[in-house]
Amino acid sequence: MRRMLFAYRLWLLVTVALAGFLPLSAQEFRPRPASDFLDLQRGVTEEELVTRALASNPTLVAQRQQVAMAKGEVTQARLRQNPSLTLGGLKEVNGGDNGINVSGSLPLELFGRRARRTEVAENKEEATQQSVADQERLLGREVRMRFGQALAAIRNLMFVEQLLQVNRDFLRLMEDRVREGAAPSLDADETRVEVKRIETLRIDYQAKAEVALLALEETVGVDPEEPIRLKGALELTSKDYDQKQLLQFAEEHRPDLAFRRANERLANAELRSDQAKGKLDASVFGGYERPDSGFSQRAFDAAGNLSPIRQTFNHVVFGLNINLPVFNRNQGVVAADTAAIQATHSQIAAVNLNLRHEVAQNLIRFNGAQVRVTVYRSGVRDQATHNLDVVRQTYSYGRTTLLDVIAEQRRYIDIETGYTDILLDAYAARVALEQAVGTKLQ
Repeated sequence: MRRMLFAYRLWLLVTVALAGFLPLSAQEFRPRPASDFLDLQRGVTEEELVTRALASNPTLVAQRQQVAMAKGEVTQARLRQNPSLTLGGLKEVNGGDNGINVSGSLPLELFGRRARRTEVAENKEEATQQSVADQERLLGREVRMRFGQALAAIRNLMFVEQLLQVNRDFLRLMEDRVREGAAPSLDADETRVEVKRIETLRIDYQAKAEVALLALEETVGVDPEEPIRLKGALELTSKDYDQKQLLQFAEEHRPDLAFRRANERLANAELRSDQAKGKLDASVFGGYERPDSGFSQRAFDAAGNLSPIRQTFNHVVFGLNINLPVFNRNQGVVAADTAAIQATHSQIAAVNLNLRHEVAQNLIRFNGAQVRVTVYRSGVRDQATHNLDVVRQTYSYGRTTLLDVIAEQRRYIDIETGYTDILLDAYAARVALEQAVGTKLQ
Protein backbone atom coordinates (compact mmCIF):
# COMPACT_ATOMS: atom_id res chain seq x y z
CA MET A 1 0.00 0.00 0.00
CA ARG A 2 2.83 2.39 0.85
CA ARG A 3 4.57 1.55 -2.43
CA MET A 4 1.39 2.30 -4.37
CA LEU A 5 0.96 5.61 -2.53
CA PHE A 6 4.61 6.51 -3.22
CA ALA A 7 4.23 5.65 -6.92
CA TYR A 8 1.08 7.76 -7.19
CA ARG A 9 2.74 10.76 -5.55
CA LEU A 10 5.77 10.40 -7.84
CA TRP A 11 3.45 10.34 -10.87
CA LEU A 12 1.67 13.38 -9.45
CA LEU A 13 4.88 15.39 -9.15
CA VAL A 14 5.95 14.47 -12.69
CA THR A 15 2.53 15.45 -14.06
CA VAL A 16 2.66 18.83 -12.33
CA ALA A 17 6.15 19.43 -13.67
CA LEU A 18 5.17 18.54 -17.21
CA ALA A 19 2.07 20.71 -17.02
CA GLY A 20 4.32 23.73 -16.56
CA PHE A 21 6.29 22.91 -19.73
CA LEU A 22 3.34 22.04 -22.01
CA PRO A 23 0.98 25.01 -22.04
CA LEU A 24 -1.77 25.20 -24.62
CA SER A 25 -1.16 27.76 -27.34
CA ALA A 26 -3.84 30.39 -27.82
CA GLN A 27 -3.75 29.57 -31.52
CA GLU A 28 -4.52 25.90 -30.86
CA PHE A 29 -7.48 26.45 -28.55
CA ARG A 30 -9.63 29.44 -27.68
CA PRO A 31 -11.71 28.92 -24.54
CA ARG A 32 -15.36 29.75 -25.07
CA PRO A 33 -17.86 29.91 -22.21
CA ALA A 34 -21.08 27.94 -22.36
CA SER A 35 -22.93 31.23 -22.83
CA ASP A 36 -21.50 31.31 -26.37
CA PHE A 37 -23.60 28.25 -27.17
CA LEU A 38 -26.75 28.74 -25.07
CA ASP A 39 -28.96 31.82 -24.75
CA LEU A 40 -32.28 31.26 -23.02
CA GLN A 41 -33.52 34.72 -23.99
CA ARG A 42 -32.54 35.33 -27.63
CA GLY A 43 -31.40 31.92 -28.80
CA VAL A 44 -33.07 29.83 -31.49
CA THR A 45 -35.45 27.08 -30.43
CA GLU A 46 -35.77 23.57 -31.77
CA GLU A 47 -38.95 24.42 -33.69
CA GLU A 48 -37.35 27.48 -35.27
CA LEU A 49 -34.45 25.39 -36.51
CA VAL A 50 -36.79 22.72 -37.87
CA THR A 51 -38.75 25.39 -39.73
CA ARG A 52 -35.55 26.85 -41.12
CA ALA A 53 -34.28 23.45 -42.18
CA LEU A 54 -37.52 22.69 -44.03
CA ALA A 55 -37.15 26.00 -45.87
CA SER A 56 -33.42 26.09 -46.59
CA ASN A 57 -31.95 22.59 -46.46
CA PRO A 58 -30.38 22.22 -49.94
CA THR A 59 -31.20 18.53 -50.31
CA LEU A 60 -34.85 19.07 -49.41
CA VAL A 61 -35.10 22.14 -51.66
CA ALA A 62 -33.85 20.00 -54.54
CA GLN A 63 -36.40 17.28 -53.75
CA ARG A 64 -39.22 19.84 -53.78
CA GLN A 65 -38.43 20.48 -57.43
CA GLN A 66 -39.83 17.02 -58.09
CA VAL A 67 -43.21 18.33 -56.94
CA ALA A 68 -42.92 21.23 -59.40
CA MET A 69 -42.06 18.72 -62.12
CA ALA A 70 -45.10 16.62 -61.23
CA LYS A 71 -47.33 19.72 -61.38
CA GLY A 72 -45.99 20.39 -64.84
CA GLU A 73 -46.88 16.85 -65.88
CA VAL A 74 -50.45 17.40 -64.63
CA THR A 75 -50.71 20.56 -66.71
CA GLN A 76 -49.39 18.68 -69.73
CA ALA A 77 -51.74 15.74 -69.23
CA ARG A 78 -54.81 17.99 -69.18
CA LEU A 79 -54.04 19.39 -72.63
CA ARG A 80 -55.84 18.05 -75.66
CA GLN A 81 -53.77 16.48 -78.40
CA ASN A 82 -52.89 18.92 -81.14
CA PRO A 83 -54.60 18.77 -84.54
CA SER A 84 -52.40 18.22 -87.58
CA LEU A 85 -52.33 20.23 -90.79
CA THR A 86 -50.98 19.00 -94.12
CA LEU A 87 -50.22 21.25 -97.08
CA GLY A 88 -49.33 19.77 -100.46
CA GLY A 89 -49.26 20.33 -104.17
CA LEU A 90 -49.05 18.53 -107.53
CA LYS A 91 -47.12 19.56 -110.63
CA GLU A 92 -46.98 17.48 -113.81
CA VAL A 93 -43.46 17.04 -115.15
CA ASN A 94 -43.23 18.48 -118.65
CA GLY A 95 -46.93 19.23 -118.53
CA GLY A 96 -49.42 21.81 -117.42
CA ASP A 97 -51.41 19.84 -114.88
CA ASN A 98 -51.12 21.00 -111.28
CA GLY A 99 -53.02 21.00 -108.04
CA ILE A 100 -52.96 22.00 -104.40
CA ASN A 101 -54.40 20.33 -101.32
CA VAL A 102 -54.91 21.25 -97.71
CA SER A 103 -55.94 18.70 -95.09
CA GLY A 104 -56.12 18.37 -91.32
CA SER A 105 -56.96 15.81 -88.65
CA LEU A 106 -58.09 15.93 -85.02
CA PRO A 107 -57.55 12.99 -82.59
CA LEU A 108 -60.74 12.14 -80.68
CA GLU A 109 -59.09 10.33 -77.72
CA LEU A 110 -61.99 7.99 -77.17
CA PHE A 111 -62.84 6.09 -73.95
CA GLY A 112 -61.64 8.91 -71.73
CA ARG A 113 -58.00 8.73 -72.69
CA ARG A 114 -57.31 12.33 -71.66
CA ALA A 115 -59.19 11.93 -68.36
CA ARG A 116 -57.28 8.75 -67.59
CA ARG A 117 -53.97 10.42 -68.50
CA THR A 118 -54.80 13.34 -66.23
CA GLU A 119 -55.75 11.00 -63.40
CA VAL A 120 -52.36 9.30 -63.63
CA ALA A 121 -50.52 12.62 -63.52
CA GLU A 122 -52.55 13.89 -60.56
CA ASN A 123 -51.94 10.72 -58.55
CA LYS A 124 -48.25 10.90 -59.40
CA GLU A 125 -48.18 14.48 -58.09
CA GLU A 126 -49.84 13.38 -54.85
CA ALA A 127 -47.37 10.51 -54.42
CA THR A 128 -44.47 12.91 -55.01
CA GLN A 129 -45.83 15.34 -52.43
CA GLN A 130 -46.15 12.57 -49.84
CA SER A 131 -42.62 11.40 -50.63
CA VAL A 132 -41.28 14.90 -50.01
CA ALA A 133 -43.40 15.12 -46.84
CA ASP A 134 -41.76 11.93 -45.60
CA GLN A 135 -38.34 13.43 -46.29
CA GLU A 136 -39.42 16.47 -44.29
CA ARG A 137 -40.41 14.17 -41.42
CA LEU A 138 -37.00 12.50 -41.47
CA LEU A 139 -35.18 15.82 -41.73
CA GLY A 140 -37.18 17.20 -38.80
CA ARG A 141 -36.22 14.16 -36.76
CA GLU A 142 -32.53 14.62 -37.62
CA VAL A 143 -32.62 18.31 -36.68
CA ARG A 144 -34.27 17.50 -33.34
CA MET A 145 -31.71 14.80 -32.62
CA ARG A 146 -28.83 17.14 -33.47
CA PHE A 147 -30.42 19.79 -31.28
CA GLY A 148 -30.60 17.37 -28.35
CA GLN A 149 -27.00 16.25 -28.86
CA ALA A 150 -25.87 19.87 -28.87
CA LEU A 151 -27.82 20.55 -25.66
CA ALA A 152 -26.19 17.51 -24.05
CA ALA A 153 -22.70 18.68 -24.97
CA ILE A 154 -23.47 22.20 -23.72
CA ARG A 155 -24.87 20.84 -20.46
CA ASN A 156 -21.68 18.88 -19.82
CA LEU A 157 -19.65 21.99 -20.65
CA MET A 158 -21.65 24.08 -18.18
CA PHE A 159 -21.27 21.45 -15.48
CA VAL A 160 -17.51 21.17 -15.96
CA GLU A 161 -17.17 24.97 -16.00
CA GLN A 162 -18.87 25.20 -12.62
CA LEU A 163 -16.82 22.33 -11.23
CA LEU A 164 -13.62 23.88 -12.58
CA GLN A 165 -14.39 27.16 -10.83
CA VAL A 166 -15.01 25.33 -7.53
CA ASN A 167 -11.71 23.48 -7.83
CA ARG A 168 -9.80 26.64 -8.75
CA ASP A 169 -11.18 28.34 -5.66
CA PHE A 170 -10.23 25.29 -3.62
CA LEU A 171 -6.71 25.38 -5.11
CA ARG A 172 -6.25 29.02 -4.07
CA LEU A 173 -7.42 28.15 -0.59
CA MET A 174 -5.07 25.17 -0.48
CA GLU A 175 -2.09 27.30 -1.64
CA ASP A 176 -2.85 29.80 1.12
CA ARG A 177 -2.93 26.99 3.68
CA VAL A 178 0.40 25.66 2.38
CA ARG A 179 1.99 29.10 2.72
CA GLU A 180 0.64 29.31 6.26
CA GLY A 181 1.99 25.85 7.02
CA ALA A 182 -1.47 24.46 7.75
CA ALA A 183 -1.33 21.88 4.95
CA PRO A 184 1.42 19.89 3.22
CA SER A 185 2.55 21.06 -0.22
CA LEU A 186 1.61 17.68 -1.65
CA ASP A 187 -2.09 18.49 -1.09
CA ALA A 188 -1.72 21.62 -3.21
CA ASP A 189 0.04 19.62 -5.90
CA GLU A 190 -2.70 17.00 -5.90
CA THR A 191 -5.33 19.72 -6.14
CA ARG A 192 -3.42 21.41 -8.98
CA VAL A 193 -3.33 18.14 -10.95
CA GLU A 194 -7.05 17.70 -10.44
CA VAL A 195 -7.65 21.26 -11.70
CA LYS A 196 -5.59 20.51 -14.81
CA ARG A 197 -7.52 17.29 -15.36
CA ILE A 198 -10.84 19.15 -15.16
CA GLU A 199 -9.44 21.75 -17.56
CA THR A 200 -8.79 18.99 -20.08
CA LEU A 201 -12.36 17.79 -19.55
CA ARG A 202 -13.57 21.30 -20.23
CA ILE A 203 -11.55 21.46 -23.47
CA ASP A 204 -13.04 18.13 -24.51
CA TYR A 205 -16.64 19.20 -23.82
CA GLN A 206 -16.14 22.55 -25.52
CA ALA A 207 -14.87 20.77 -28.63
CA LYS A 208 -17.84 18.39 -28.50
CA ALA A 209 -20.24 21.33 -28.18
CA GLU A 210 -18.65 23.09 -31.17
CA VAL A 211 -18.78 19.92 -33.28
CA ALA A 212 -22.40 19.29 -32.25
CA LEU A 213 -23.37 22.83 -33.24
CA LEU A 214 -21.61 22.49 -36.59
CA ALA A 215 -23.43 19.22 -37.24
CA LEU A 216 -26.71 20.93 -36.36
CA GLU A 217 -25.93 23.84 -38.69
CA GLU A 218 -25.10 21.42 -41.50
CA THR A 219 -28.40 19.60 -41.07
CA VAL A 220 -30.35 22.86 -40.98
CA GLY A 221 -28.49 24.30 -43.95
CA VAL A 222 -26.78 27.13 -42.07
CA ASP A 223 -23.38 28.44 -43.15
CA PRO A 224 -20.69 27.29 -40.66
CA GLU A 225 -19.51 30.90 -40.27
CA GLU A 226 -22.92 32.00 -38.98
CA PRO A 227 -22.94 31.86 -35.16
CA ILE A 228 -26.05 30.47 -33.54
CA ARG A 229 -27.04 30.10 -29.90
CA LEU A 230 -29.59 27.60 -28.76
CA LYS A 231 -32.63 28.13 -26.60
CA GLY A 232 -33.93 25.03 -24.90
CA ALA A 233 -33.45 22.49 -22.15
CA LEU A 234 -32.47 18.85 -22.25
CA GLU A 235 -34.81 18.01 -19.37
CA LEU A 236 -38.34 17.14 -20.46
CA THR A 237 -41.55 17.20 -18.47
CA SER A 238 -43.07 13.81 -17.83
CA LYS A 239 -45.79 12.77 -20.30
CA ASP A 240 -48.26 9.90 -20.45
CA TYR A 241 -49.56 8.73 -23.85
CA ASP A 242 -52.17 6.20 -24.86
CA GLN A 243 -50.89 3.66 -27.40
CA LYS A 244 -54.20 3.36 -29.26
CA GLN A 245 -54.39 7.12 -29.68
CA LEU A 246 -50.80 7.23 -30.91
CA LEU A 247 -51.54 4.51 -33.47
CA GLN A 248 -54.51 6.50 -34.71
CA PHE A 249 -52.31 9.59 -35.02
CA ALA A 250 -49.72 7.57 -36.92
CA GLU A 251 -52.25 6.21 -39.41
CA GLU A 252 -53.50 9.75 -40.01
CA HIS A 253 -50.19 11.61 -40.14
CA ARG A 254 -47.44 9.25 -41.31
CA PRO A 255 -46.46 10.52 -44.80
CA ASP A 256 -44.72 7.26 -45.73
CA LEU A 257 -48.03 5.42 -45.26
CA ALA A 258 -49.81 8.15 -47.24
CA PHE A 259 -47.13 7.77 -49.91
CA ARG A 260 -47.83 4.02 -50.24
CA ARG A 261 -51.55 4.68 -50.45
CA ALA A 262 -50.95 7.30 -53.11
CA ASN A 263 -48.85 4.76 -55.01
CA GLU A 264 -51.78 2.35 -54.85
CA ARG A 265 -54.09 4.96 -56.36
CA LEU A 266 -51.45 5.74 -58.96
CA ALA A 267 -51.16 2.07 -59.92
CA ASN A 268 -54.95 1.81 -60.31
CA ALA A 269 -55.00 4.98 -62.41
CA GLU A 270 -52.23 3.62 -64.63
CA LEU A 271 -54.21 0.40 -65.09
CA ARG A 272 -57.31 2.32 -66.20
CA SER A 273 -55.22 4.48 -68.50
CA ASP A 274 -53.51 1.51 -70.14
CA GLN A 275 -56.84 -0.28 -70.52
CA ALA A 276 -58.22 2.79 -72.31
CA LYS A 277 -55.18 2.87 -74.58
CA GLY A 278 -55.90 -0.75 -75.55
CA LYS A 279 -59.31 0.15 -76.98
CA LEU A 280 -60.03 1.56 -80.42
CA ASP A 281 -59.35 5.19 -81.10
CA ALA A 282 -60.22 7.47 -83.99
CA SER A 283 -59.47 10.82 -85.50
CA VAL A 284 -61.56 12.91 -87.87
CA PHE A 285 -59.99 14.46 -90.90
CA GLY A 286 -61.00 16.83 -93.64
CA GLY A 287 -59.41 18.69 -96.51
CA TYR A 288 -59.65 20.70 -99.67
CA GLU A 289 -58.21 19.74 -103.09
CA ARG A 290 -58.01 21.97 -106.18
CA PRO A 291 -56.69 20.10 -109.22
CA ASP A 292 -56.06 21.97 -112.50
CA SER A 293 -55.81 19.59 -115.48
CA GLY A 294 -56.46 19.46 -119.21
CA PHE A 295 -55.49 18.04 -122.63
CA SER A 296 -53.30 19.25 -125.47
CA GLN A 297 -56.26 19.32 -127.93
CA ARG A 298 -58.57 22.28 -128.46
CA ALA A 299 -62.34 22.46 -128.49
CA PHE A 300 -65.06 25.00 -129.07
CA ASP A 301 -66.27 26.79 -125.99
CA ALA A 302 -69.79 28.08 -125.37
CA ALA A 303 -69.08 31.20 -127.40
CA GLY A 304 -67.97 29.14 -130.38
CA ASN A 305 -64.32 29.99 -130.00
CA LEU A 306 -61.62 27.37 -130.21
CA SER A 307 -59.78 27.11 -126.83
CA PRO A 308 -57.59 24.59 -124.96
CA ILE A 309 -59.36 21.81 -123.09
CA ARG A 310 -58.65 22.64 -119.38
CA GLN A 311 -60.66 22.61 -116.16
CA THR A 312 -60.13 23.51 -112.52
CA PHE A 313 -61.98 21.39 -109.94
CA ASN A 314 -62.77 22.01 -106.23
CA HIS A 315 -63.06 19.00 -103.93
CA VAL A 316 -63.84 18.73 -100.23
CA VAL A 317 -62.47 15.61 -98.51
CA PHE A 318 -63.59 14.37 -95.08
CA GLY A 319 -63.61 11.12 -93.16
CA LEU A 320 -62.85 9.15 -90.01
CA ASN A 321 -59.58 7.33 -89.31
CA ILE A 322 -60.08 4.41 -86.90
CA ASN A 323 -57.25 2.65 -85.09
CA LEU A 324 -58.32 -0.97 -84.57
CA PRO A 325 -56.72 -2.78 -81.60
CA VAL A 326 -56.61 -6.17 -83.30
CA PHE A 327 -53.23 -7.44 -82.16
CA ASN A 328 -51.96 -4.97 -79.57
CA ARG A 329 -54.49 -4.29 -76.83
CA ASN A 330 -51.88 -3.45 -74.17
CA GLN A 331 -52.23 -6.93 -72.74
CA GLY A 332 -48.70 -7.00 -71.33
CA VAL A 333 -48.89 -3.52 -69.81
CA VAL A 334 -52.26 -4.31 -68.20
CA ALA A 335 -50.80 -7.48 -66.68
CA ALA A 336 -47.84 -5.49 -65.34
CA ASP A 337 -50.18 -2.87 -63.87
CA THR A 338 -52.21 -5.58 -62.15
CA ALA A 339 -49.05 -6.97 -60.57
CA ALA A 340 -48.02 -3.45 -59.51
CA ILE A 341 -51.35 -3.01 -57.72
CA GLN A 342 -50.80 -6.23 -55.79
CA ALA A 343 -47.31 -5.01 -54.89
CA THR A 344 -48.70 -1.75 -53.50
CA HIS A 345 -51.15 -3.73 -51.34
CA SER A 346 -48.21 -5.62 -49.83
CA GLN A 347 -46.21 -2.41 -49.37
CA ILE A 348 -49.10 -0.76 -47.51
CA ALA A 349 -49.42 -3.80 -45.26
CA ALA A 350 -45.67 -3.77 -44.59
CA VAL A 351 -45.60 -0.06 -43.74
CA ASN A 352 -48.67 -0.44 -41.55
CA LEU A 353 -47.11 -3.33 -39.65
CA ASN A 354 -43.80 -1.49 -39.29
CA LEU A 355 -45.67 1.61 -38.13
CA ARG A 356 -47.46 -0.28 -35.37
CA HIS A 357 -44.21 -1.85 -34.16
CA GLU A 358 -42.40 1.51 -34.25
CA VAL A 359 -45.08 3.18 -32.15
CA ALA A 360 -45.19 0.33 -29.62
CA GLN A 361 -41.43 0.02 -29.30
CA ASN A 362 -40.74 3.75 -29.07
CA LEU A 363 -43.54 4.23 -26.55
CA ILE A 364 -41.94 1.58 -24.33
CA ARG A 365 -38.55 3.23 -24.80
CA PHE A 366 -39.99 6.66 -24.01
CA ASN A 367 -41.77 5.51 -20.85
CA GLY A 368 -38.69 3.63 -19.69
CA ALA A 369 -36.47 6.64 -20.32
CA GLN A 370 -38.75 8.85 -18.26
CA VAL A 371 -38.60 6.43 -15.34
CA ARG A 372 -34.80 6.22 -15.64
CA VAL A 373 -34.52 10.00 -15.48
CA THR A 374 -36.71 10.16 -12.36
CA VAL A 375 -34.88 7.35 -10.55
CA TYR A 376 -31.42 8.59 -11.52
CA ARG A 377 -32.22 12.17 -10.53
CA SER A 378 -33.48 11.38 -7.05
CA GLY A 379 -31.75 8.11 -6.26
CA VAL A 380 -28.32 8.57 -7.83
CA ARG A 381 -27.55 12.17 -8.73
CA ASP A 382 -28.88 13.81 -5.58
CA GLN A 383 -27.18 11.19 -3.42
CA ALA A 384 -23.88 11.68 -5.28
CA THR A 385 -24.05 15.43 -4.64
CA HIS A 386 -24.72 14.78 -0.96
CA ASN A 387 -21.85 12.27 -0.75
CA LEU A 388 -19.38 14.75 -2.25
CA ASP A 389 -20.45 17.44 0.19
CA VAL A 390 -20.01 15.03 3.13
CA VAL A 391 -16.53 13.93 1.99
CA ARG A 392 -15.44 17.56 1.55
CA GLN A 393 -16.68 18.45 5.03
CA THR A 394 -14.97 15.39 6.47
CA TYR A 395 -11.72 16.46 4.83
CA SER A 396 -12.09 19.96 6.26
CA TYR A 397 -12.31 18.33 9.70
CA GLY A 398 -9.13 16.37 9.02
CA ARG A 399 -10.83 12.99 9.18
CA THR A 400 -10.03 11.89 5.62
CA THR A 401 -7.40 12.50 2.96
CA LEU A 402 -7.51 14.72 -0.09
CA LEU A 403 -7.29 11.63 -2.28
CA ASP A 404 -10.66 10.56 -0.90
CA VAL A 405 -12.12 13.93 -1.91
CA ILE A 406 -10.65 13.64 -5.41
CA ALA A 407 -11.90 10.08 -5.82
CA GLU A 408 -15.39 11.07 -4.70
CA GLN A 409 -15.35 14.07 -7.02
CA ARG A 410 -14.43 11.86 -9.97
CA ARG A 411 -17.32 9.56 -9.15
CA TYR A 412 -19.52 12.63 -9.02
CA ILE A 413 -18.30 13.72 -12.47
CA ASP A 414 -19.06 10.30 -13.91
CA ILE A 415 -22.53 10.32 -12.35
CA GLU A 416 -23.34 13.85 -13.53
CA THR A 417 -22.19 13.21 -17.12
CA GLY A 418 -24.03 9.90 -16.95
CA TYR A 419 -27.15 11.87 -16.05
CA THR A 420 -26.61 13.92 -19.19
CA ASP A 421 -26.52 10.68 -21.20
CA ILE A 422 -29.78 9.55 -19.61
CA LEU A 423 -31.42 12.92 -20.33
CA LEU A 424 -30.24 12.70 -23.94
CA ASP A 425 -31.63 9.18 -24.22
CA ALA A 426 -35.01 10.42 -22.97
CA TYR A 427 -34.82 13.32 -25.42
CA ALA A 428 -34.00 10.94 -28.28
CA ALA A 429 -36.84 8.63 -27.21
CA ARG A 430 -39.27 11.53 -27.44
CA VAL A 431 -37.96 12.45 -30.90
CA ALA A 432 -38.19 8.82 -32.06
CA LEU A 433 -41.75 8.52 -30.74
CA GLU A 434 -42.80 11.67 -32.58
CA GLN A 435 -41.18 10.36 -35.74
CA ALA A 436 -43.06 7.08 -35.37
CA VAL A 437 -46.34 8.94 -34.87
CA GLY A 438 -45.59 11.39 -37.68
CA THR A 439 -46.57 14.55 -35.81
CA LYS A 440 -45.47 16.72 -32.90
CA LEU A 441 -46.80 15.47 -29.57
CA GLN A 442 -48.18 17.82 -26.96
